[in-house]
Amino acid sequence: MNNYVLFGGATLLLTGALAGCTLPPPPSRVLYQQDRTFVQLETDPSAGGMDAAGWNTHPAVLKPAQVAMLLRGVRIRSGQGLVGALLSLSAPSEPVFTEDELALLAPVLADGLTQAGAAERISFTLWSPRPGRRQTPISGHVAIRGPYLRFGLTDHPMASWQDPENPPPGSLFELDFQPASYVRPGSDEERQGSHKMRPLIQVDYRGYLASEASKGKPQTAPGR
Repeated sequence: MNNYVLFGGATLLLTGALAGCTLPPPPSRVLYQQDRTFVQLETDPSAGGMDAAGWNTHPAVLKPAQVAMLLRGVRIRSGQGLVGALLSLSAPSEPVFTEDELALLAPVLADGLTQAGAAERISFTLWSPRPGRRQTPISGHVAIRGPYLRFGLTDHPMASWQDPENPPPGSLFELDFQPASYVRPGSDEERQGSHKMRPLIQVDYRGYLASEASKGKPQTAPGR
């Protein structure tokens, strides 16, 4: 009888473990919602692997002002097209977010980073706080992985995602960050937006925030 009980218990544990391996990822958890604007925690499909470098380093602690400072540096640039490429012209860039949008979004993202796990990211869909300003939202996602803030853009008023094989073609664009020296080296291709791949930019947030913090400190004369 005891052997049967032990065998039955082991079977139940094994069944539960196997079932756990096939369970779907946890559902998204809403952090903020106001009308059509919302921010949520969701599974990050890019996170994973045997190496710790493939996972997000969450929870992460950033102040809302620091998140706003980082996002203020993220810019969007229209594709230069064939003529621009031939002439080596660089299209002007503009900020992804307005100050009103940063004031709304930054505190919620900062809070989300403290709650996120290693396999999660914070996604958002943001409609303009000013009624009638635009008909398209800004949507994307944010995560911290090692020294980098990972910012992905899904939708933006400047972007369209039509397949070029089915006219009209979508508008090409790329993500930039100012100063550009803090963008992860070798990541030019992933910053390009297209109908097949949404753009992602990785910013050395630690280096950038440290540099900005040092600007506010008084300079002292070097010791002799």
